[in-house]
Amino acid sequence: MNPLSRNIMISRALDANIYPLMSTVGAVSWRPPLSAMMASMIVLMALGPVSSAQIGVLPSIEITCDDPDPIEVWPGATRSTIVYCTLENPSIHSESVEIGTGSEEGDFEFAAPESVTIGSGQEVDIQVVVRATELHQEGAFDANITAKVTQANGIDVGAFTSEEEAVVSVEVMSFGSCEVMMGQGGGSIDAGDPVVFAASFVCQSNTDFSIGYSLIMIEEGSMSSAWPSGFEDQSAPCEFQVQAGGGGGNCQFQVSTPSNLASTWNGCVVLIDNDGDGDGVGSVAPSSCSSDTPSLGVNVDPQGLSLGAIGLDGNSSLTDLAMENKEVVGGALGGLILLVSLVVVLRRRSRDYDEWEEG
Repeated sequence: MNPLSRNIMISRALDANIYPLMSTVGAVSWRPPLSAMMASMIVLMALGPVSSAQIGVLPSIEITCDDPDPIEVWPGATRSTIVYCTLENPSIHSESVEIGTGSEEGDFEFAAPESVTIGSGQEVDIQVVVRATELHQEGAFDANITAKVTQANGIDVGAFTSEEEAVVSVEVMSFGSCEVMMGQGGGSIDAGDPVVFAASFVCQSNTDFSIGYSLIMIEEGSMSSAWPSGFEDQSAPCEFQVQAGGGGGNCQFQVSTPSNLASTWNGCVVLIDNDGDGDGVGSVAPSSCSSDTPSLGVNVDPQGLSLGAIGLDGNSSLTDLAMENKEVVGGALGGLILLVSLVVVLRRRSRDYDEWEEG
């Protein structure tokens, strides 16, 4: 039985019971007001739900949304996340629903459908993309997803419907990133001389943080991050503060070298982030010299002249060395011949003088 038929039967039953009562008391003049009251009751009952399971007559919408995953904003990140929402139409009408987005706390960009159509008693899932601006401040920010019924069965009802809202929390993760620029230094030095160089740091961040750098010496081909014997880090601590938005610093570094090297030491000096928050990589020390980390090539030569220092090794000979340095060898040989000739002349004159004295 539909609601209207039920209401008509109730009205007829009331008339059958009330009108005889009114005639018995002679209150015929009460009939018009009573009829008007009964008509209002019928209208109210027709508009109201028949039972708790009945869907609503007036256009309406319900919206629920889940909090999204955090947004990473480090350089190269997508800087975005997705909000998953469900729209439910609890009315008897087919509805057009307008979707709105916004945030009074965070500086976000949103991408969402402008409107969706939902049948009576149906649900629709939508996705809202939230994108943070570059260098967005870290923290948790409220974002609003709204839904409003604009049409019911093709009829404009926006003037009579209210806007429903779901509030989600969007978390922006903290980050700090520093670019390291190594100054002049390194190259070939003598054993016992220090390795001295400077470095500059240019950082980006969305929060205040502190960072420090230290150095390690890596011997070429050793595949180990252990300090080589005889080398000592004499650098002052390299630490500085970075404010939200960016900053940087400058540091001086110095390493003493052993004076008793027997052969040339080849390797590099590598700067590492010892705080773990600065470059997105962490503080794990590399085990070899590579372009992936800020490094400076260093060659430490032993003191004094050695076969290796003058270029003579197991693959060379004295003849090869003489041919490669013929100008030097030629000059030295000429000087030697001149010296020998001078000695011979002096000895001869000395002998002649002795004979003259005897005669």
